Amino acid sequence: NRVVRIDGRDRRPWALESRDNLLRAAISEIAERGYEHARLVDIAERADLTVGSIYTWFKDKRDLFSAALQYSIANQQKTNAELLQKLRSTKSLGTDTTPWTLAVAALNPFDPDSAQPSESQKLLLEAMKMAWRDDEMKGIIQPLLVSFFEQYVDVIETAQKTGDIHENVDTEILARVMMAMPIGLAFLNLAALEAPLQARYVPIFAAISKAARLNPES
Repeated sequence: NRVVRIDGRDRRPWALESRDNLLRAAISEIAERGYEHARLVDIAERADLTVGSIYTWFKDKRDLFSAALQYSIANQQKTNAELLQKLRSTKSLGTDTTPWTLAVAALNPFDPDSAQPSESQKLLLEAMKMAWRDDEMKGIIQPLLVSFFEQYVDVIETAQKTGDIHENVDTEILARVMMAMPIGLAFLNLAALEAPLQARYVPIFAAISKAARLNPES
């Protein structure tokens, strides 16, 4: 009879599985079709649930999309962090790769097993496109993007305190650049410019890491 508090409402623990199924289904459907063309009936079908079950957890399609975006990015970041830590322990990333560049790479919602944009990247791009054209959606998505950006800032400020990044480096600008790179590359890929394997970016991150230790004002 135990209950847990989710989204301001009491829920049975076993019911959380249906919520996760809906989120995963929404991620796949929206990544494949885009937000505008994704239908709740198709999302419910993917999750092997009814459309009514969606409204048990989410107010509407926008609410579902917002939750799916957060869920997708968080899960992808967890997977990336585990993979990068494993590669670092086997020295597969080389000795020039610093903890802060690894942490930044873990934030990027890429698929380490593919050169193609991940579902998380597609959802993030979809959110940014919608925020550009839809003021109501911008109000929903903007806090998520700000929170995502603040993760980059936190990593870079921490590296600055430990001396891995020079004290004169503008942490906010560097955070913007590091956040923008994978987003821009994903846009290019989706626009039919073939993407290289993720491993080819490792020397670039190493070069950025080395440059960040230098005084930009000298």
